[in-house]
Amino acid sequence: MFKSKLLVIAIFCCLIVAAGCGNDEPIAQEENGISIEVVNETEDIVIAYAAFFGEDLAEWGEDLLGDEVIAPGESITFVLPEGEYDLSLFNQDFFVISTFFDLTEDATVVAGGADKAPILVQNTSDKDVLFFFAFPGGTIDIESEETIGEAADEVQDEAPEENDENEMEPDEEVDEAWAELWEEMWESEEYLQHQLLDDREVVIAENGRRYFFVEPGFYDFLIINEDIEPLFEGNVEVFEDTTKVITVE
Repeated sequence: MFKSKLLVIAIFCCLIVAAGCGNDEPIAQEENGISIEVVNETEDIVIAYAAFFGEDLAEWGEDLLGDEVIAPGESITFVLPEGEYDLSLFNQDFFVISTFFDLTEDATVVAGGADKAPILVQNTSDKDVLFFFAFPGGTIDIESEETIGEAADEVQDEAPEENDENEMEPDEEVDEAWAELWEEMWESEEYLQHQLLDDREVVIAENGRRYFFVEPGFYDFLIINEDIEPLFEGNVEVFEDTTKVITVE
């Protein structure tokens, strides 16, 4: 039911160690090859590390920025040998800003976006976060008795008849109702339009920090960890000039 994930925890941890050891000069760039322009369209986030992952690069990635940074509104173009690359952008605190996969030809990648608002997910729990959904506000109402009640009724209608001794308690009905709702999400492809976390990345446990960017407005946020446990925040207003922080504990 759930899509497999490629965990890149070791890559990020090694990147931090490598950066701490110092990388004073950008790696020499090829005169001919793939041209990748990195544009910083965030309001106030500085890109301090541009870690490229590729077959001919170190397994933990190589920071091609060196002592340079990409300030908001600025851009830098990297030229690499022909090949396939993944790119992770970090701020000075090693928070993930954006990630890009399977870069094989000239491309322009954008961190943030014009008029987009930042969301910072910080994972202080002991479980990796695998899914992050941002639905239009009011799509999911976990506190609505009508919504949960209807879902629970549907579950009960489809379940085999049981005697009174085996009837579900109210909390069990709600859990079962959510299980049904989630199954509908996974079986339909509509959720892909709302999932902000790529299949090949996670927000790692204990110290993971990851930015996401959305249009300003009202959202229902649904975060699911590796144990398929949900964290829900409903009808949250996201402002363009303020970073919305969501903490997973």
